[in-house]
Amino acid sequence: MSFTVFAVGLNIYVDFDPFWLVVIGYAILFVPFPILSPFAGAFVDRYGHRRALLISNIGTLLNLVALVVVMVTDSGGSLYAVSAAGISTILRTLQLAAIESVVPLLVPKRHYGRANGPRMLMTATFVLAGPLFAYLLLSVASPVVIVMAECLLVVVAIYVVFTSRIPLVKRPDGDAPDQSLWRDVVDAWRHLRLRHGLLTMVGFLALVSGTLGALEITSSGTVMGFSDYEGAIAVSTACWLGMVVATIAMVVWGVPSRLVPGMLAAGLMFAVALAAASFRPDLILMSVSGFIAMGSLAVIIASFQTVVHLKVEPHLLGRVFGLKNTSVTLSHIVGDLGAIVIGVSLLSASFTSNGQRREDGWEEVSSPVLAAFIGNGPGRGWALFMMLIGVGVAAYVAYLRFRSPAFLRMEKDLPDVTPADRLPQPTEDLAPVGVTEPASGGRSA
Repeated sequence: MSFTVFAVGLNIYVDFDPFWLVVIGYAILFVPFPILSPFAGAFVDRYGHRRALLISNIGTLLNLVALVVVMVTDSGGSLYAVSAAGISTILRTLQLAAIESVVPLLVPKRHYGRANGPRMLMTATFVLAGPLFAYLLLSVASPVVIVMAECLLVVVAIYVVFTSRIPLVKRPDGDAPDQSLWRDVVDAWRHLRLRHGLLTMVGFLALVSGTLGALEITSSGTVMGFSDYEGAIAVSTACWLGMVVATIAMVVWGVPSRLVPGMLAAGLMFAVALAAASFRPDLILMSVSGFIAMGSLAVIIASFQTVVHLKVEPHLLGRVFGLKNTSVTLSHIVGDLGAIVIGVSLLSASFTSNGQRREDGWEEVSSPVLAAFIGNGPGRGWALFMMLIGVGVAAYVAYLRFRSPAFLRMEKDLPDVTPADRLPQPTEDLAPVGVTEPASGGRSA
């Protein structure tokens, strides 16, 4: 899907040049997702994961086939190029809610941590490697060829879902079968509020997501201040490799045995890596820091997923993940736009104050104290912004560690409510540390 997003975006920009059309295209690409995600989760909880995945994948295939026809025949113009992006976003809400909430139905409780590791590889590929691979493919193939290849991959996905046996989740007897999807979403929100610590954890993930949105702007400005496009590709590759290595480690060893402290430790590593990346205009330093930051991010998200799978009722998981997707996407958009606004207003070389040009942090750093922290040269204003982001994340991690007892005690205070905890099972399947213990016979899920 990331290939398609990149190809469609490029097609809009190249073939339908007006800037306003690009803005509308990306608004359609991102704005519907946080609005529709909770309702997509409610659909998954009500009608089942298999149906949701089939609808999303078949719809994606039809959307891509229509897009190929438009590209080949050169008909439809900009309208369908923008519409295809919007349709893709709507279908992705169903797909993501189903994928994130299906783990407890397919995986034994003791392997939740390992199952959530590969989920991070999908995230890394979509966010980091997808545009990079698409960029490389576009050097040897046209956008329409990439979309046609995507059609074949979606056919494989449809076959896998169609032949898979995904159990249905039984709704509690007290649930009204004819209530609206909105009421379903409200029920999930109330559930999050009542289970102390879960809402705080969602807020922490939203903060990290907003940080990532800001980093999309600040990291690019920092790298391009002292390097070229090849340097930016090198840093992006290092970030992707960080998530890949962390994913492999979690598949082998699982997520941290103490999920909440492990999440906070990974958050602190993430913050320190951001601050280190902004310390000097050095490509190796930024690549290593990006590797550590994205590896830590993988641990944060996988630990979050595992806690939700353990502590949230199976019939609510789709809606809870839908609400999570809304919060993290809105935070990401705010971080992205906030970084752009701050960059334009404070770091642009054309900005003036009291009739004088403001060059600090853009062309050079005149303050020796500031230069001691972020170095000197073009783009260091973005580096300062990135360092402040790292300090802010570290401060919030410290706040959660010392001032949020409900969050820290969440693993002990909230009972596990997985399918395994509802049925009589062998003792080994009910072990509370099962999210990280090795499978019998040395096998791993």
